Formats: sequence, structure tokens, C-alpha cells
Amino acid sequence: MKSLKSLWQRADRRLWVLSILIGFVVTWLVNIVPFINKVERFAVFYLLLYGAFAIWTGFTLQNRRRCWQAFVFPVSFLLAAHLFGPKYSLYFAPAYLAVAYLAWSMVRANRNK
Repeated sequence: MKSLKSLWQRADRRLWVLSILIGFVVTWLVNIVPFINKVERFAVFYLLLYGAFAIWTGFTLQNRRRCWQAFVFPVSFLLAAHLFGPKYSLYFAPAYLAVAYLAWSMVRANRNK
């Protein structure tokens, strides 16, 4: 129990809340709202909004040695995409994880110079 408590104290709560909100709630809303068509969903949300959020996630985790918290957004997105979204949206979750990890590693590499 102490290890879970210490893990929760070290976790970035703002990142967790925003990742779950954007990953699950926004994905759910985007897929059930009838006035957002497929092109807008793909271009605006899947590419721009979620891609920018994945980059922000990587930048936010720059001071952490291990970036395991980068998994929160892709996992919540994957769950919402599986439950509510089209089948092609499942392939975006690994891409968001890769973008977050790339941003995290680039910031850490520039900081260590």
C-alpha cells in the first residue's frame, strides 16, 4: 500500500486528469455528436488536437527519468476509440505514444547538452 501511495504522490495529477479528459471524454463526445463529420473528426481532432496534446505530454514529462505516465493518454484514447470510434482510430493510440515519447526524448537530449 505504501508503494501505491508513493506512486500517487509522485504522479503528475494535472497530466492524468487532462489525459483522461481529452483521451476518453473528448473522444467520446467527438464520436457521438452528430454535427461533426468524419473529415473534421480526422483532421481537427485526431491529427491536430490529439497530436498537439501528445507533444505537450512529452514536454510536460521532461523532468521525469521514466516517462511511464505518457501511457495514460494513449490508453484512455484507445479505450474510448474501441468503445465509441471507428476501427481505423485504434491505430492512432500507438502513434500518440510514439509522438509523446519522441517529444520527451528530444527535450531530454537538448537539456543534457
